[in-house]
Amino acid sequence: MKIVEIPQMTEITIHMVYNDTEMTVRTRVLTVYGEAILVTPILCQGQMVDYCSRAIIEYTEASSGLKHIFQSDSISRTDFNGTDFHVVRGKEIVISDRHRKAERYMVQVMGTAVVNHRKTINVIVNDISMRGISVVIGKGNSVKLGDEIKLSFFKSGIMKRISVKCKVVRLFKVGDYNAAGCVLETVDSNLTLYVSEKKQEYNQKIGVKVAV
Repeated sequence: MKIVEIPQMTEITIHMVYNDTEMTVRTRVLTVYGEAILVTPILCQGQMVDYCSRAIIEYTEASSGLKHIFQSDSISRTDFNGTDFHVVRGKEIVISDRHRKAERYMVQVMGTAVVNHRKTINVIVNDISMRGISVVIGKGNSVKLGDEIKLSFFKSGIMKRISVKCKVVRLFKVGDYNAAGCVLETVDSNLTLYVSEKKQEYNQKIGVKVAV
């Protein structure tokens, strides 16, 4: 689905990072604006947002309940006939194609994995992408191909929990430790925004200029 196909007057939810502050706002689609959409004004702590490149947009179809998640290319303030609105550009995130490789970003934080709704083990979340995640399990525990895992971990530096469901599709070793590669079964806005932040960190490390 293209972002311009979201019906007019539909409410959408935007999860964004602006001035190092995570926030969730709701806005309403007014009209198509070129290859973007024009929406009602977006505020952060009472102030009009000028520009943001780190955001996830959620739209749920009223008739079917089907949810679409878009990665925002930009959210920018614009003057439209003498009134401030915002222009939102972005592309839908499609995760059905499991054969395409997605960019992976290092995480390396402690997490908890519930295996097949029964066994709970401690893991290290090693890396993550929009389609998969790898975990280091340790010497005393193991998982099997096809195992279903509910994985929870906290974002570095803040007590915000990320929870995902995934399935083991690859087993390997990291030194002497067992490790597993998993394909994501669920992708929500929290995870999408987290991967976006990791991409931002990676780009900054390699010297790619990214607007915030």
